[in-house]
Parts: sequence; C-alpha cells; structure tokens
Amino acid sequence: MVDQREAAIVTVRLAELARRPVVGRFDVTHLNEIHRRIFQDLPHHLPGMYRPKASAHIKGRVLEVSGHRYHIRYALRDEVDSGLREILTELNGAEHLRGLNEEAFAIRMAVLYADLDFLHPFKEGNSRTLRIFTAQLAHEVGRTLNWHATNVDAASHDRFYIARDMDVLRRAYPDLRAAPDRRVISEENDARCEAWTTLECFRQADTLATIIRESLAPVVVTCRG
Repeated sequence: MVDQREAAIVTVRLAELARRPVVGRFDVTHLNEIHRRIFQDLPHHLPGMYRPKASAHIKGRVLEVSGHRYHIRYALRDEVDSGLREILTELNGAEHLRGLNEEAFAIRMAVLYADLDFLHPFKEGNSRTLRIFTAQLAHEVGRTLNWHATNVDAASHDRFYIARDMDVLRRAYPDLRAAPDRRVISEENDARCEAWTTLECFRQADTLATIIRESLAPVVVTCRG
C-alpha cells in the first residue's frame, strides 16, 4: 500500500516537471532541484540531498524476464560531491552536446548518464532523476529524448537495466580486463569475480548509447519561405 501511494505521488510530481521543467544551468544545483521536486512529499527519501555515508553502496539486480541476479557496485559516498562537480562543470550547461550528429550525441549522452549513474548520489530515485535531467538536457540542445521506450514491458526494463548496469560496473572496476584470480579469498576478490562474470554474461547486450539513439526523436528542420 505504501509503495502504491508513493508511486502515485511521484507520478503527479513527474507530470508537474514535464509541464514546468526546472530552469537552471544543468549543474549540481539543477540536478538536486529535480530530485527535490520529485520527492518533495516523501522526506524519508531525502529530497534534494545525497545519500548517507556508508562503507559501500551496492544494489542487487533481479532481471524480470530471466530472473538472472547480479550486484552493481556504485561509487563511495566520499566520491559523490567532487565527482558531480567535475562532470557537470565539464558539461558546461549543455555546451558540449550542441552541434553533434545523432550518433555522436547518443554516445556523449550515454557517457554522461553512466558517469552520473555510477555516482548514484541519491538514496532513492536516481533513475527517475537522471531520466528527467537528461531529457531536459536533450531538449536544451534541440533534441527529444523519449525514455518511455525503456518502460514498455519487462523485456524493455531488463534491456535498459543491463545497458546501464554494465557501464556502471566498468566504472567500478576500470582495471577488470581478465578473469580475477579466484585463488585469493577475500570479499573484494569475490566481488571482482562476480563483476567479471556479469560483464562476460552480457558482453553482447545492447549498449546504453544504442538505447539512447533509438529513443531520440528525429530533429525537425523548419524551412522558412
């Protein structure tokens, strides 16, 4: 019952954001304000605030269609503030996304999304916040990024989860190029073994850039007579 109530409240706030987007510079303040507005009625989700500190931030994923299970390791809390500032400062208010063709735009947006997703700054609602943020960002540079295609059914959910999660794992384990030495028994090695196995399992899966490219509406060019 609580989940249904929260979902209904969030749906209303998302609709409000669609009608009245956050006006800002696509910086840290902009991102945080989107989260605050989505969860403003749910204080236990810390609207507009970052997740508490912890020794690690790990999420278990269960795919809807296959039931396949794996874990995603996100950035440490201490990496969030500086990481967000660096990424969004480099973005420079969408300037680095202007003038790109569709392929280049999709690749650049996928890198941005995955970088922000790896930081996973919020306790709850990172995906919803990033979808709103990136859709507004695309609109800022004259494109339409429609994330609804990733939410059609269980298969589309899983396809999106896999693409996102594999990019996050690559950021969590940037040096993971070959199978870890399974003879070393430690929690870190177990995590690396699972990460490598998961990456190998989904090596042929569609990339986040592919999904973003498919979610872009054609650019409409108006000819003036």
